[in-house]
Amino acid sequence: MIELREKGRVRIEGKLLLLSGLHIGAGKDSVEIGGIDNPVIRHPFTGEPYIPGSSIKGRLRFLMEWAFDAIRNDGRAWGSDDGQPVDPNDPVLRIFGNALKDWKGGPTRLIVRDCPLTADDRKRYSEAPDRFFEEKTEVLIDRIAGKARDGVGPRRTERVPAGVRFEVELVFRLYDTGDGGVRDLACLNWTLLGLWLLEQDALGGSGSRGYGRIRFEDLHLVAPGDVRHALDNRFRGHRFDRHTPPAIVSAEALFPKAA
Repeated sequence: MIELREKGRVRIEGKLLLLSGLHIGAGKDSVEIGGIDNPVIRHPFTGEPYIPGSSIKGRLRFLMEWAFDAIRNDGRAWGSDDGQPVDPNDPVLRIFGNALKDWKGGPTRLIVRDCPLTADDRKRYSEAPDRFFEEKTEVLIDRIAGKARDGVGPRRTERVPAGVRFEVELVFRLYDTGDGGVRDLACLNWTLLGLWLLEQDALGGSGSRGYGRIRFEDLHLVAPGDVRHALDNRFRGHRFDRHTPPAIVSAEALFPKAA
């Protein structure tokens, strides 16, 4: 049995700025004449748009599975069943969790909270809620005629427009698995690098058509004891090395008394 002891938890806090319209769908139970085909998800009580933590975590996992060359031939998530190797040091399985019966690497490390509007944008929403949604009309093009295909009407997709900001909070649990917490510190740094991958990719649906371009702002890592470390651009611009992560955050920054 692997030795397991929690060393502490850190928070990653900041803002998420939309650089292009974001669509994270809410589903639709009925069809309305003249209505939106694909509405965005809203808070059930306030009607405000928000970003589910599962959307960010799922996209991060997708990007990091590719970065770690952990893509299964059946297209399923890495760690979704027992048809693969079980390595307690596997970063994807440690960071994001898994459904492996023989897993002995401890609990899921990464928690991603739902992202509400920032305080400033919540105030603006209360004054003019319609400005926080836009309609994007798309059509299917006839490749021969070079125009909208007859019989296939335009589809109207709802988006949260560029310029809207959301609050971001991620929690990372660090465990000592007999190595003094070295492996989980590496996993934390890979997770921070994953945020850079997400900025280069897209969040939500239709990313290949320009949707969901985002940027993180004012990111801070809050170490045990509520010690804040500005991340600024430290998590950007690194080459992804699946063997050795960049030292974005050091052990000394997280646990100065133990250094």
